[in-house]
Amino acid sequence: MTWRIILQLALSGLSIGSIYALVGLALVLPFKASGIVNFAQGEMVTFGAYLALILSGFGLPYLAVVPLVLVGAAMFGMAIERLLIRPIANQPEFTLVIVTFAIGFIVKAAIRLHWQDNTFSIDAPFVGPPLVFGALRLNPAYLVFILSTIVVVAVLFLFFGHSKFGKAMRATALDPIAAKLMGVRVGSVFSAAWALSTMLGAFVGLLLAPVIGVNPEIGNLILKGLVAAVIGGFSSLGGAVAGGLLLGLLETYAGAFFGATFKNLVPFGVLILLLLLRPQGLAGASSARRV
Repeated sequence: MTWRIILQLALSGLSIGSIYALVGLALVLPFKASGIVNFAQGEMVTFGAYLALILSGFGLPYLAVVPLVLVGAAMFGMAIERLLIRPIANQPEFTLVIVTFAIGFIVKAAIRLHWQDNTFSIDAPFVGPPLVFGALRLNPAYLVFILSTIVVVAVLFLFFGHSKFGKAMRATALDPIAAKLMGVRVGSVFSAAWALSTMLGAFVGLLLAPVIGVNPEIGNLILKGLVAAVIGGFSSLGGAVAGGLLLGLLETYAGAFFGATFKNLVPFGVLILLLLLRPQGLAGASSARRV
C-alpha cells in the first residue's frame, strides 16, 4: 500500500469520523447538563435533513436553508425538553431512556406517513467532482465535513470558556443544586443544552443529505455517535470528538484491509475492548468510592 493510498484513507476516515464526532457531541451536551442520554438523537439528524428538504422545495438555496434549519431545530429541541423531558426529569433513568426512544419512533413514523421510505436529493455547493491535489483525489464533501467539525468545536470552546451562559452551563453540569443556589436558571440551561444538541444533530443531517440523500434511516448513525461518546468518556466534549475521529479512522482502515463486513464489527469491538480496559473512556476520570 503506497503513501498516497494511506493518506487518501486517512482523509476519508477523518471525514466520516467528523460526522461521528458531531453526533457524539450532540449526545454528550444534554447528558452533561441534565444527565439524560437522548436516544432520539438519530431522529434529530433525520429531522434536520427533512426540514432542509421542505425548505429546498420552496426554491431556497442551500446556504439560506442552513440557518433556517438550525433555528427550527433549536426550537424543536427546546419544545421536546420543556414538554416531554422536564415533567419526568426526576423519574428513574430507565423511564427517561424509554421516553427518548419513543420520541425517536414518533418522529420517524411521522416522516414515513408523508414521505414513506423514498430517498430524495438536495443540491449543495460542496457536491461535485473530486478535487485534485497532486496525486490525491479528494471529495469536496470530505473537506466540508472536517472543516465543519473544526468550526463547531472552536465555537463550542469559545462559548463554554468565555461566555457567561456557557460558564453557567458548565457550572450546572458540575453541580446543578449549587449552580441554582448561585442564581443560575437551571431550567434555562437544560433547555439550551437540548437546543444545542438538536441543532448539532440537524447540522449533521444538513451535511449528509446532499451526499447520501434524504431518507428515514439517515439517523441510524446514532449508534456510531454513541460509540464515539462512550470512547471519549461521555462526560467530555473533547473526548467525544477524539472518539469520533478515532472510530472513523479505524473503520476506514479496517474496511480497506479486511473488507466491509469486518469494518462494521470494528466500532463495537473497540467499544467492548475499551469498556474492559478503561470503562471511564479515554477522557473520563475514574471515580473512587469508599465502601
